[in-house]
Amino acid sequence: MMRSRSWEKVFFTILGAPAAICLTVFFWITSVLLTGIGTIRLNLLTTSALQGGLFEMIVGTAYLLLGAAGVAGPVGVFAAIHLTEYARHGRLIRVIDQAINNLAGMPSILIGLFGYAFFCRQLGLGISLASGWLTLALMMLPIVIRGTEEAIKMVPYNFKEAALALGASKWETVKSVTVPSAAPGIITSILLGMARVAGETAAILFTSCVLVTRGLPKSPFEPVMALAFNLFVKIVALGESPDKVFGIALILFLLVISFASVGIALRIYYRRKQPWLR
Repeated sequence: MMRSRSWEKVFFTILGAPAAICLTVFFWITSVLLTGIGTIRLNLLTTSALQGGLFEMIVGTAYLLLGAAGVAGPVGVFAAIHLTEYARHGRLIRVIDQAINNLAGMPSILIGLFGYAFFCRQLGLGISLASGWLTLALMMLPIVIRGTEEAIKMVPYNFKEAALALGASKWETVKSVTVPSAAPGIITSILLGMARVAGETAAILFTSCVLVTRGLPKSPFEPVMALAFNLFVKIVALGESPDKVFGIALILFLLVISFASVGIALRIYYRRKQPWLR
């Protein structure tokens, strides 16, 4: 009896430690939010960076996320459709699956260095929005591919059989039945991928961002300002007090949370609308 109680205490300690860490992180984030709220003003969000505002950084971050989603979304969805509906399982497919898994676990700084070496230097895109889009798209691809694969696999096979029985071709079935039925999961995976890369600094540090620009970029081949990059530079390079940059951190935090929340809300909504997802 004494031995069992001792083991219970050990397991309680082991299981309680992660909970304590999560609570500590939660209270720390709460303190950051409370500090950041006091530094945000409406004119700060609409004033140019040349006058101490954040307007170009907010819009530049949106440019990066939307452009990366525009690249990773179609590529990831078509790749997932091919892997689930057309590919014959063999050695090549296993290699591709492992490559996707490896890409998902790749440190962002390595992807940023690859983006600089290949997109900026080899392809001649330079430090630009286009380089940032392609680099962030590499980070989004595993999330989009895996999320789309799971969404397609959750579509009942009876739907596909019914379409084929009515004379539809394989592609017509995929286009008119499978993809529309899996659309909620596909959209959710893209939104979660955007939330994943919204706060990335290393990937855009080498490929797309500068500290200050005069206005917004007028083409994809010009550099851009971003919240994560500016936050990194102000704390690490310029050594500014954290209290002065908590407002930027709060805006970036809310941006990431908003994308993740929309994705979760869509998943919950369509689970109720589509019985086969329950």
